[in-house]
Amino acid sequence: MNCYGTQKAASRSVLAVGVVIVIIIAAIAGYFVLTNLGHASTTSRVNIKFYESLAPSEAAYFQGTIIPQFESQYPNVNVTLVNLPSASQVATDVEALEKGNDVGASLVGIDNLVVGELIYGNYLMNLTPIISTMEPSGLIQSAVNMINYENQVYKAVYFIPFRSNIPLVFYSKTAFQNAGITSPPATYTELLQDAQKLKAAGYSGPVMFQGHGGASTPTELYQWMVQFGGNPFLFNDSGDVEAFQFLWNLSSYFSPEYIHGYWGSYVGLAQGTYQILDYQWPYVYNLLTTNASLGMTNQTLGVYPGPAGPVNDNHLLGGDVLVIPKGVSDLTQIEEFANFLLGAQAQRETLINLSWVAVNSAAYQNLPANFSAVGTALEQAVNTGVFLRNPTPWITQWNSLADDAWTKIIVDHASYSQIQSILNAENQQLYEYLASNYNSTVAQQYEQNAYKPISVS
Repeated sequence: MNCYGTQKAASRSVLAVGVVIVIIIAAIAGYFVLTNLGHASTTSRVNIKFYESLAPSEAAYFQGTIIPQFESQYPNVNVTLVNLPSASQVATDVEALEKGNDVGASLVGIDNLVVGELIYGNYLMNLTPIISTMEPSGLIQSAVNMINYENQVYKAVYFIPFRSNIPLVFYSKTAFQNAGITSPPATYTELLQDAQKLKAAGYSGPVMFQGHGGASTPTELYQWMVQFGGNPFLFNDSGDVEAFQFLWNLSSYFSPEYIHGYWGSYVGLAQGTYQILDYQWPYVYNLLTTNASLGMTNQTLGVYPGPAGPVNDNHLLGGDVLVIPKGVSDLTQIEEFANFLLGAQAQRETLINLSWVAVNSAAYQNLPANFSAVGTALEQAVNTGVFLRNPTPWITQWNSLADDAWTKIIVDHASYSQIQSILNAENQQLYEYLASNYNSTVAQQYEQNAYKPISVS
């Protein structure tokens, strides 16, 4: 074969190889195109950060059960729980994210008391355009009333109720029986009488109060003052004064541990260092009865809504609301996660396992029998009436002044005759704070009872 023939044959071979390579490349490219088209939802995962402030047991259940359930239904979304030490820290972090243009895909659960700071700071997205698709169809009435309140006050919707909470009273059935008490106190007058009976039976400090300060003490004081007919924000109306006067008398029967008491104080009830635990969140029931080292059972642990005040037996509705910071990305996926959290499945499971008051009415259908003790107490509390603290942006200052009043009147045990003047002084300090840090109009509104508790029952 001549050189030309050899070159021609070689060219045919190269061409053939080239065609094969092109076919292989095309086939590979086609495979990847088809593969990518078939799995488009898995190639770009969305990472949502969910900011909350949960107790350790709540956070563990949320991470181990609720989030995995959502992720199994939405495999293109990953959720990370950012559990912060306090509701105030949640607010601080949201402010920092918004100011730093670092919001990303974020959903936030925050105490309904603190949310006012974010609303007035203009850090939250207006949910009005999407609220109809976010809220469940069976939203309980108190949650509906909260949203109506937002529309009335803010002319927009910035938050939606997520998990409600009503504090309950826990007591030792054994100690009550030993003291000859057949049923827990129905009124505050009976509470004082039963405290006297328990002390006479050998229980030196039978009553536990959340007296360590911070947010716990003002929260408990708020409900006490409302049940005495007061507006806690004013400090010195007649109901507020009467509540502190009663607590001054009751403090003679406080456990010495009360100065350290807060939402995490419950172990002493099982250990016998006190016999009635005033106002704790419902999840405490499971902690006391499922921990073998504490040894409490349905037969030894009592739980009920608590005694009624002289004016009403309305209960503080605490808990968290869902908000979306301004400037978020991946809003569709955030809505999906919010819808899941508000759905019947998640609401039912957190009701049963964490004793969170569900805001979705479907969660209450066919509850298990072993949930009856807490479930009955929560139902009784809701039926007697619930209210919210007004979400003012200056709640931190009020908390500080309420702590100051508590310390002077109860911890330092001022004379009974000084109670009125101490509360007058706290009222004046808050008035001056509002006039200085806001304006005279806000201060005058404060004095005119504009920031009274919100009835949502």
